[in-house]
Amino acid sequence: MDSFRAFSPGHVTGFFSIHSHADPLHHGSTGAGFSLSEGLETTLQAASEDRILLNGNDLEAPVSRAVLRLFRGRTTQGRSWTVDHRTQLPVGCGFGTSGAGALSLALALNQAEGSPLGRLEAASLAHRAELEAGTGLGTVLGETAGGFEVRTEPGAPGTGRVVNLPFSDELRAVFLVFGPLATPQLLGDPAVAQAISREGESLRQCLLDDPGVSQFLDLSFWFGRKAGLVRPRLQDLQDQLKTQGITAPMLMFGDGLFTLVERPTFEDVLGLFRRVAPTAHVFGSGLDRQGGRTVRHEETRIDH
Repeated sequence: MDSFRAFSPGHVTGFFSIHSHADPLHHGSTGAGFSLSEGLETTLQAASEDRILLNGNDLEAPVSRAVLRLFRGRTTQGRSWTVDHRTQLPVGCGFGTSGAGALSLALALNQAEGSPLGRLEAASLAHRAELEAGTGLGTVLGETAGGFEVRTEPGAPGTGRVVNLPFSDELRAVFLVFGPLATPQLLGDPAVAQAISREGESLRQCLLDDPGVSQFLDLSFWFGRKAGLVRPRLQDLQDQLKTQGITAPMLMFGDGLFTLVERPTFEDVLGLFRRVAPTAHVFGSGLDRQGGRTVRHEETRIDH
């Protein structure tokens, strides 16, 4: 039986601001973040009825179901599918897995149906699905572009604008994660949304004026603090890491921290994260430059 596969990188946002618009193609966020070589791969196989799996387990998956509905409405394609999402990233913890699932599904669907849509048009359906579910604002735009990016205009792929910043192939991300935070509830809280937009709006140009990794980490660190998002446990860990020369912003949105380091210090920083947070899940990843894409059958995209 034929199968169709697509991959989306995971994504980490350092800071952002919310931009509301009646048109979902223009509704979203601006800000900055980076895509991960770790990500989510989706495989499609024709079926008698839709079934959605995550790492082999049945999933309610409102975002994926929204992608299926939007794609069918846009293309009049009506086949049913088994949708098999696979990822090693922690789900719901600020790694863009919801957006990655939506993006990889949209790209795989488009491939399966003979590419009736352009790549960006297919990706825009994933953005709309995330908005409907309240699970993201600019993640799909960042995951479509790949790399280390500043989102300068809000909206869906093809509408929003991204500036990709240079970064070394030696750059690695390090994470410590205690668990998830509920993105829909956070983004739906007017006080939280107001604080995010107030603190995030001015940072975009600061990074464009000084487009370096250190500047990104500093801006992201203070964004989380000034927006009142960082809980006391994470603040204590941030302060401990600062004494060791490590700036570790909060994951947006997850109960955890991240930093970026060059390869020669990667293992040392992994060890440091494990020492300061022995109960956390600590891991690392490279960065992805390509963004979401379809996958040939002989390829394996999820990094182990």
